Amino acid sequence: MIENILLLLLTIFQTKKEPFFEYVLNTEQVPLNIYWISHDNVLLSYTTNSEIYNLENRTKNILEVCYNCIYGYERELLRCEYEHRSIKSMDEFSTSISLYDSKENLLFKKDIFPTVIPIVCKKNFIILQNAYSFLEGRTYKLNIENGELLEVQNSKGKRIDGLPEYTNISVGQKRLILLTEENLLRVYTM
Repeated sequence: MIENILLLLLTIFQTKKEPFFEYVLNTEQVPLNIYWISHDNVLLSYTTNSEIYNLENRTKNILEVCYNCIYGYERELLRCEYEHRSIKSMDEFSTSISLYDSKENLLFKKDIFPTVIPIVCKKNFIILQNAYSFLEGRTYKLNIENGELLEVQNSKGKRIDGLPEYTNISVGQKRLILLTEENLLRVYTM
């Protein structure tokens, strides 16, 4: 009986384990997004190229240069391409968005207005933001299944105790990577 009470008290008052800082990823650019491929490999997606980074041995493989596109990952490597064009009226489309799978098959293509670039590339949706700094800072979600483009609000996620201020976080099975306000990619063990 006393053992059960002690066990219950230990369970109630047990402190929550905070993430343990391991190291800072050495990258030349700040990624738009981080995709977990496995528990040791992440895809760091940039606007002109991307790299697969192995967190265990700290090596990277740079993917082929991809102008006007970004890479994403969802069970396979995805590529979102965009093309901008000048328009003469608001009735015209200023951007074409295309989604390709790892075998170069076209999965989706749509002409849209406004002028945007992809920042998140998934099989079911693409997150887009205005392409130019002089435009309003808007974010959109393009639904792949029905082609609908909706404006979305940027939401701040829940903060995790023991971590510095961050602008982006990506949580894997054993680790998490956060992009700090100083644009450092910090790797933590959970």
